[in-house]
Amino acid sequence: MRHPAVISAVLLLASVSPLAGQATTVDEGRFLITRAGQRIGTEDFTIRRMGGPDRNSFMAKANVVYADVHLSPALRAGQDGSPLAYQIEVKAGTELRERLSGQLGRGRFSARVRTPRGESAKEYIVSDGALVLDDEIFHQYYFLARAELGTVPVVIPRRNTQVAMRVESQGNESISIGGTGVDARHLVISEPGGARRHVWIDDSGRVLKVMLEETGITAIRDELPR
Repeated sequence: MRHPAVISAVLLLASVSPLAGQATTVDEGRFLITRAGQRIGTEDFTIRRMGGPDRNSFMAKANVVYADVHLSPALRAGQDGSPLAYQIEVKAGTELRERLSGQLGRGRFSARVRTPRGESAKEYIVSDGALVLDDEIFHQYYFLARAELGTVPVVIPRRNTQVAMRVESQGNESISIGGTGVDARHLVISEPGGARRHVWIDDSGRVLKVMLEETGITAIRDELPR
């Protein structure tokens, strides 16, 4: 029997209103993912603002590839970026490593997780205004970049936890995207343990580059957003 959280999350992510054609793409593109200058993966993503009765929500999807590992996240978020439903599937080749489906409601994130070892249910309390930022995925920084500066509660679904991250602005600086110089706002995101993440966004809030100090991983757009 399927868990109610799974059914609700799937319905939220799969539902399409009759006016879904009015959905507006707010960002789409590809990140090239590197470590120490060596390419280790890619992320192709789309973030849309929904049309019709769902116009106050976003749908963000991606296809992330690291060698033979494929991640397929899908996030339905409210106007403020807070998660309504989230699903991610992780495969190594054709083998399923993990499938997580969950939703946020009444201050709790409830999810069902399936792995080769079986299925389990997860539930934990989340703070008001919490955002989703899953590991190894970069387009989701779009929602964190839209948040107010200061402390932001962040849900990390595959870790089954929430942490408080601090967002600070370092002002504007020039970076290169696809060989073209562009002025970008530099945000620094500090984790509770002190590790820092650097995010550069354009004047429309679209993520251009992410750098993780702790792992040395960088994700950068292959070309400027259109």
